[in-house]
Amino acid sequence: MATYKGIQGYSVQKLSDDPTASESVGQLFYNSTAGKFKIAIQGAGTWASANNCNTGRAGKGAAGSQTANLIFGGDTDPAAYQPYTESYDGTTWTEVNNLLTGRRNMGTGLGSQTAALCVAGYTDSPATQVDIVESYNGTSWTEVNDVQTTRSSLGSAGTTTAAICFGGSPDRADTETFDGTSWTSVNNMNEGRSSGAAFGIQTAAIYAGGETPQTDDVEQWDGTSWTEVADMNTNAQRRGGAGTVTDGLAIGGTIDPPVTVNTEAWDGTSWTEVNNLAQAGYGRSAGGTGSTGSSSIAVSGLYVPPPDRLLTTEEWTSPVYTIKTVTVS
Repeated sequence: MATYKGIQGYSVQKLSDDPTASESVGQLFYNSTAGKFKIAIQGAGTWASANNCNTGRAGKGAAGSQTANLIFGGDTDPAAYQPYTESYDGTTWTEVNNLLTGRRNMGTGLGSQTAALCVAGYTDSPATQVDIVESYNGTSWTEVNDVQTTRSSLGSAGTTTAAICFGGSPDRADTETFDGTSWTSVNNMNEGRSSGAAFGIQTAAIYAGGETPQTDDVEQWDGTSWTEVADMNTNAQRRGGAGTVTDGLAIGGTIDPPVTVNTEAWDGTSWTEVNNLAQAGYGRSAGGTGSTGSSSIAVSGLYVPPPDRLLTTEEWTSPVYTIKTVTVS
């Protein structure tokens, strides 16, 4: 009879306690206290509920990581575009100083919790697209140089001193970079569109999905030009985006027309459908600098029908390591 030692080349360890799952993936061991054989496995990522934000809203901006996040702006109903800003420490959301100009559908995922940009968007008094840019220093917002192209529902990525914005309504292809002082026009996207999932840095960014009308197209920026890469699995718009060009997520959104819980992961080559959100929604903000596809956050957003502004926060962890008891049947 074949033995585990004969097949794998080493003996089964006898332990009184389970080892750390992430450090022993694939290892079979015998837990003498439990009297059972066990094995550590690596599973797919998953969403977990966290504490609600204070004000539910759609179309807001966001920056930062899963444990140090910032959300700002958005609408609390179709006619009320807000300046509200909240900060997250990994446990609790706290209201902090407001934006100078309340708006929705601005560039998102740009910067960190203590150094963020709010780029362009749509205001309601009067209802119009704007080119206004504000910078956050961890305490307050300050207006800085405007973008060259007025737009809303745009993609953006990077930091307060090395930023990029692209696309936007109405189906723009314009791309601009920011050096901390001024905005410069650079090479356009191949396909003008708005409301896509954006993530990355100034020299390496992804824009996925969006509406031109609704699409599954994806483009990647290399610091000089845009290149079409592998499509998403599903046509979608108004998704949250977080991560890097080799480890990213596209979260929630609308899929012609229902609101979805769908999540797709990008590994630098292709998209894979992974575990769904617990709460469907679109306009759910995600992360900025310091965020990866392995540790992202989905905050607030809009659920339709009815048109409810969500308070919910969910946190993504990937991969998930667990210890499983070996059973024989």
